[in-house]
Amino acid sequence: MKIFVGDVLLHIVKKKPETLPYEPILVSSGLEIIAVYEQIVAQGMATSREYHFLPDDYKKVTTEFKNRFELILAAGGVVMKKDKVLFMKRLGKWDLPKGKIDKGENTAQAALREVEEECGIKAKILYKIGNTWHTFIQADKSHKLKKTAWYAMICLEDAGKKPQEEEGITKVKWVEEEKVQKKLDKSYSSIVHIFDKFLKKETQRQTAIDAQVPTKVNERAERNS
Repeated sequence: MKIFVGDVLLHIVKKKPETLPYEPILVSSGLEIIAVYEQIVAQGMATSREYHFLPDDYKKVTTEFKNRFELILAAGGVVMKKDKVLFMKRLGKWDLPKGKIDKGENTAQAALREVEEECGIKAKILYKIGNTWHTFIQADKSHKLKKTAWYAMICLEDAGKKPQEEEGITKVKWVEEEKVQKKLDKSYSSIVHIFDKFLKKETQRQTAIDAQVPTKVNERAERNS
């Protein structure tokens, strides 16, 4: 479970990853991770941008951590149009369209609605990318934990493309592949994380499609022979 507190990562692992160059912090309670979270919030910064925790009971510890917050469910999309990706500028940062799930919606329906409401774009879902978790504090000082389900999409229609200004969105833009990194450099760590997952899945999808093309050509040749 990866939780983003601003740009700081709290990573609760089920077992030590082979790629982790140092030992994770051993914990037996979610309260130990909450203490680190509260220190980050109080200081407004952290001595490290990543904290890795290895619990003795993963389910127990993650449940205890989540119980500290009010859970908000949301959904969003990474929308493609040929070799371009949809980005929007909200509150001075480049972001992806996302928002809370309305009553009666599933995550896929909510993701499509948010893309259309926030950016004026109709899209179609290709596959689910994954989930992100991030915390935020509202004006009433209540602590929220947002779980966002993310989907890869293709654009169906963008004639009505425009930012939803009442939600603080000032720009909606199709960004060429070679310029995406510049937008991510001015985005949130959680967005960078889900975009990395999207790139890996999209590469796998394109590889599978490319592998099928010769097969289909050969099948047609055999039928015509």
